[in-house]
Amino acid sequence: MPYCETIITPQHTHIAIWRLTEQLDALLAMWGDAPLPAHYHTAQALKRKREIVATALLMRQHFGQDIELRHAPNGAPIIDNGYISISHTSTHIAIATHATAQVGVDIETLGERAPRVAPRVLSQSEIENLSGNDRTQCISISDRNAAIHIAWSVKEAIYKIHPTAVEFRRDIILTQPITLPTGTITALVSDSTTPITAHYTLYNDCSLAWAVI
Repeated sequence: MPYCETIITPQHTHIAIWRLTEQLDALLAMWGDAPLPAHYHTAQALKRKREIVATALLMRQHFGQDIELRHAPNGAPIIDNGYISISHTSTHIAIATHATAQVGVDIETLGERAPRVAPRVLSQSEIENLSGNDRTQCISISDRNAAIHIAWSVKEAIYKIHPTAVEFRRDIILTQPITLPTGTITALVSDSTTPITAHYTLYNDCSLAWAVI
């Protein structure tokens, strides 16, 4: 489970990222004799147990000690000091923390799901406006798929700080095109009059996005 890095953003968000390669037994060996997180014992699926231990290991790396992670009624993670957001994908784990502001993070592994995901999370106008590149040139399939994943990650990150936006296609509207490989975008949420700014980048064959309010 090689630690990648901690990114400190201009918004004072700290994003710690690990590439997840080990299976559960190896992660448990890395964890050692310390008590496991309480929700590990109630998890049923091995995949979920693996995510829990891997997340706890990343938090240990990030904070320099084991930190109790609690959950709000809607499932959002809570820590005693500051704010935290967590995202899992098949290949990576990302943790975003902020001392004073609510934060949301999402990481997605780039793959072949993009064409299937797009109609569920993006409006028709957003799909048509995927890339901010020169409109006189045809966007490649790989760039189009990357832009879809970034748009998806942006909406996931915003949802984590605005959980009433349950229908991504309807409730979170991206007001600008996606530019590759990195950028900033403003979104409108259906039950709020205040725009939310999100930031994104391509990272190690993943889309990574974060938002702070």
